[in-house]
Order: sequence, then structure tokens, then C-alpha cells
Amino acid sequence: MIRIPTLPSAEQSFFYRNGRLTVDGVALDDLVERFGSPLYVYSGASIRTAYAAITQSLRGLPLQVCYAVKANSNLHILKLLSSLGAGCDLVSYGEWRRAELAKVPQGRRVLSGVAKTAKELEALFKHKFAGVYSIHVESAMEFELIILMANALKREVRVAFRYNPDVDARTLDKISTGRKKDKFGLTREEILDLAITYGDDDFVRIEGLSIHIGSQITNLKPYDHAFERLADLKTELESHLGRALSYVDLGGGIGVRYRDEHPISLARYASLVKKHFRKVPRILIEPGRSLLASAGALVSEVVYSKERGANRTVILDAGMNDLVRPALYDAYHEIAPLKQDGSKPVKWDVVGGICESTDYFAKSRMLALEGLPGERVAILSSGAYGFSMSSTYNSRPRVAEVLVDRGKVKLIRKRETFQDLVKHENF
Repeated sequence: MIRIPTLPSAEQSFFYRNGRLTVDGVALDDLVERFGSPLYVYSGASIRTAYAAITQSLRGLPLQVCYAVKANSNLHILKLLSSLGAGCDLVSYGEWRRAELAKVPQGRRVLSGVAKTAKELEALFKHKFAGVYSIHVESAMEFELIILMANALKREVRVAFRYNPDVDARTLDKISTGRKKDKFGLTREEILDLAITYGDDDFVRIEGLSIHIGSQITNLKPYDHAFERLADLKTELESHLGRALSYVDLGGGIGVRYRDEHPISLARYASLVKKHFRKVPRILIEPGRSLLASAGALVSEVVYSKERGANRTVILDAGMNDLVRPALYDAYHEIAPLKQDGSKPVKWDVVGGICESTDYFAKSRMLALEGLPGERVAILSSGAYGFSMSSTYNSRPRVAEVLVDRGKVKLIRKRETFQDLVKHENF
């Protein structure tokens, strides 16, 4: 369980001050009064601290952080990270457009994703090097399409093969991506065959290899195993090409603490990177969760409560459409009342108002709540895969987002309205 401090700390930007839960010293209650509920709130200080921790642990290496945009794609978040030196790992054309709007330098962008369409590639090929540093190829058919289009349009492009090393990341099955049975990447044999066939193409230059074996990884052994296989493949691929590769992309997946997890040591992770790739000209990594998860909270208000014998249920104005991780993954998020008043904690089921039995945030959670309408809570560690996975299910407009950074409060996304929900429907 995460213990919420009563004083600010370098590790946690949400803390109690004079009995009120704050973000970087700004009371969450005040933000709700100003912007409404439910509300996503992010700490700029937390993002800056997390970014510095990763880059400092890997200092001395030719490192480029490519933030995994899927974790939280708000333009203001992208601009903040870009100002710190980060690039972007993009998994769709829409995310590429976001990187364009946020003015993330092209040389810091890589394009991943398993279903790049010909229409999307045609739009990208209008830009030099397809508007990215490199395209990460996920399948043989995709690579053949890139070859065909690049030659037809006479456009140069850099690519890297995404390697599936068949390594179990020992994480949740639904967020594991590096096993042979997972849909991602190419096998060693496929990569070498493509290199032999197309390695001397005039327009498509093979520059690197990438991997990503999963998310929320809290054990270094899968990384060590995957890095070893990647290093071996790199040597083989370079032998077939007759030249050195420009870079490797080691993916992301570094786990964070939601409850009682023990995140990996960044220093030991850095040692693994140096062990396998010290002589590589450029090293990319793709953190997402480890930069944003602890930086965000979903603030919500009690609508009703129910008591049926020993069972108590508190119903919030937020629902699984706002934060789907508990319903989708049985994920744990710490829940904290916005006010400390000395009330004795009692056991509550915490649910939303969506018409689904899976719409819950916690079960049998000890919380100092009375269950009265208007009480407010913060669902912590929801900065990653929170708003970015939200939806308008049950015709519920998506919530507003606020960034608190260096003493300033900024509304970075307006709350949607009903008119936003229906404006694209022909009526």
C-alpha cells in the first residue's frame, strides 16, 4: 500500500497539508471547485523528477528517451517532455499528428504499431524520412509494403525491425508483448530473411533493431534475457548487411508501485544496458508508465452510497469509462479522501455509475468515508493509461484534465459536452 505523506517528498507529489490532499501544494478540493468533477490532475514536478531519474541513471550512454505516447497523449504533456529532451514512441498516425502539433523534433520520433495502413504511410511519405527518425517494422508484409511504396514514390526512409525475442516478461498476461504467441514483432528468422532479400534497397535503409517485451515489469531477469538475444541478433544482422546498425531500441515496460510492487532498480537496469550495448552508437528507450503513472490522479465525488448488512458501497461520479484499468486488468489504485478529519476507516466497495457489473475501482477497501454525497476522493497513480484509455461509454462526456506545474494551474483539456458526443452523427 502507498502511504500518502503529510509533507512533500521527491517521490510523491500528492500529499496532505493541513488535512487537505494536495498536488504540489495545490489543494485538490480547490481544483474541483474550479474545474468540476470528475477531473484528471497531473503534477509537472512528478514528471520532471521521473524523467531525470531515468536519464541520470543512464548517463554516459548515447541515450534518447522516446516517451510512449499511448500512456498519456495530451499535447501539453508531450510539450513538457519534449522540453526536457524526450522524443516520442508513436503507435498510430493519430499519435504522429499529436507529435507534429506538439512540435516534437522529427529526429526524436519513432513510429511503431502493428497495423500501419497504406493510406497512413502515403501521408507520412510526403515528409522527409516519413516524418520520423525511423519506422519500426512489425511484420514481413508491412516491410514489403514500405519497400514497394518507398520505391514507387522515390522517398528515402529508415527502418528498424521489431524483434520478438520470445521472452516472458513475467507480468500480467494481458500486457505481455514479447512472447512468440503475442501479436507483436518478427522472429529472428524473419528478420534475417528480410535483410538478405532487401538489405541493399536504394530507398529503405535498415538502421536498427527494437524490442518491447511487456509493461509493468518488476523483474530484471526478463530484460537481461531479452537484451542478450537482441545483442546476438544485432551481430548476426550486421554480418548479413555488411555494416553496423545505427541504433537499438530497448522498449519500455519499467514497472511502478501501485500497491506493494517492488520496482526495479534503475541503476541495475542501467548496468544491464551497459553490459549488452555499451558500443552501440545510439540507444533508445520508450518509458511511458514510469514517467506518468505517479504524476496523475482521477478526482471524483460521491453521488450515493448503499449499506446492505456488512456490505457498504460508495458510488462515485467517475466510472470505468474514465479509468478502465481496475475493470480491465483487476488493477489496484490507491484511493485517498481529499480531507483528513479523523474519521475511522471502514470497509467500502467503490464503484461508478456505468451499467456494467465490472464498473468498480476497489473492493473491500478501508476508507475514512461516511458515504455522504459530495465527499471527494482521489484515485492515485492514474496518470498513465487513465485518460488515454477513457471512452464515452453510456454517453458520458470525457472529463477535464489539469496540469499543475511550477506553481501554475493550467486547464489542458476542456470537459466534453453532450454536443461533443453527437456532433459527428448524421441527424
